[in-house]
Amino acid sequence: MTDIIEEKLKQLPQTPGVYIMKDANGKVIYVGKSINLKSRVSQYFHHSDQPPKTRAMVKNAADFDIINVGTEFEALILECNLIKKYRPRYNVSLKDDKMYPYVKLTAEQFPRICITRRPIEDGSRYFGPYTNAGAMQQSLKLLRKLFPLRTCKHFHKRPCLEYHIKRCLAPCVNKITSDSYNELVKSAELFLDGQTSELESQLASKMYAAADQLDFETAAHYRNLLASVKKLVEMQMILNAKPDYANNDDHMDDVYELQSQLNLNKPPRRMECFDISHIQGAETVASMVVFQDGAPDKSSYRRFKLRTTEGKPDDFLSMKEVTLRRYGKCENLPDLIVIDGGIGQLNSALEIIRPLCNVPVIGLAKQFEFIFIEGRNKPLELPLESPAIKLLQRIRDEAHRFAITYHRKLRGKRNLNSVLNSIEGVGSIRRSALLSHFKTIDKIKSASVDEIMSVPSMNRTAAVNVYNFFQTMDEL
Repeated sequence: MTDIIEEKLKQLPQTPGVYIMKDANGKVIYVGKSINLKSRVSQYFHHSDQPPKTRAMVKNAADFDIINVGTEFEALILECNLIKKYRPRYNVSLKDDKMYPYVKLTAEQFPRICITRRPIEDGSRYFGPYTNAGAMQQSLKLLRKLFPLRTCKHFHKRPCLEYHIKRCLAPCVNKITSDSYNELVKSAELFLDGQTSELESQLASKMYAAADQLDFETAAHYRNLLASVKKLVEMQMILNAKPDYANNDDHMDDVYELQSQLNLNKPPRRMECFDISHIQGAETVASMVVFQDGAPDKSSYRRFKLRTTEGKPDDFLSMKEVTLRRYGKCENLPDLIVIDGGIGQLNSALEIIRPLCNVPVIGLAKQFEFIFIEGRNKPLELPLESPAIKLLQRIRDEAHRFAITYHRKLRGKRNLNSVLNSIEGVGSIRRSALLSHFKTIDKIKSASVDEIMSVPSMNRTAAVNVYNFFQTMDEL
């Protein structure tokens, strides 16, 4: 056992996570998971009764890293992704997803549900992969109780046992219409997609209705189904897989890497980043972009037209205003707040944020990509090729892009408004209408008199004045 390992073993937490064993050259040789990192990792080095393969791995281990996660299931998913990424010599090879099963909903007139390990492009829908076969079996068991779809490959001349035990509605002998069957298919798809809120609401309504009628046996049945649905929602991760296996696993690797580097208590799955944009204080705006699981969540972006610093550039005061407006109500808080700037911008934001909430806040200085952390005098320096730095760069650059775009839009409106002030017969109402309709000067320049007249509040005289004004400008 090396001195590095001996020291790290003393600091291991008793929490779920993933451990990454490395050899003397820093190469990953094994990846494992545990619900209790301290107990599991210590066993490798304090127990001599190990299988030959494990003894060989321990002998070659010179260092290890850990990544804390929230649950055992998160550890399972992360372990799978890291094994695929590093292909450690002492792990079972995970060359593709074929070792994990999928639930398949076939593309037939009466779709059936089955299990497969080989998704192909046959028009069917695939749900998975299920990294936990037990969770998959529980899903199917509950699914077949709720939505008794056929499972057999071929139709029979008479109903089979599945029909008699109420696990199938016998479309083979026309016991159910195609339309009614498709309604069941749609409900099953919602369940497999993880959209269970509506399903839970329906089960709860049926449970209360049965209880009101004193039918306690039926009420208990729906109560048990509802509890099963809620349990599955918590324990399973159903990825709606496509044949190309496109998903956000690579981004989540970066999220866990960032958690490890910043020593955060939980993965920063929701990150918010702010940026300020202005020209000598004019049209000062701020942007807030959101990354969910390492990828942009554009529906959650926000932009702010700042009030306290208009006409007088002050990035510190601007940061105070935007953070107060965002976190004043302490709603939908992120796991990490990223400030574009150094220690000054970070401290300005902390003055507002800390009295409101305890979300971790960092600053990212662009010049050397230093990470400034609350309570630390020296910035954290990470290699520029580090996944954690690349993730922070992505969200910082996206915040900058979003702020610049908003600033240019406001500046363009201001310039257009100034130009329109010079046209006879165009007052504030008509200026606003023209701005709203055409958006840019170039579009007004290229418009005909009739097109300008079509704008609300415009008449022919005003439209001709606008048209002639821009034609004269072009000639000059």
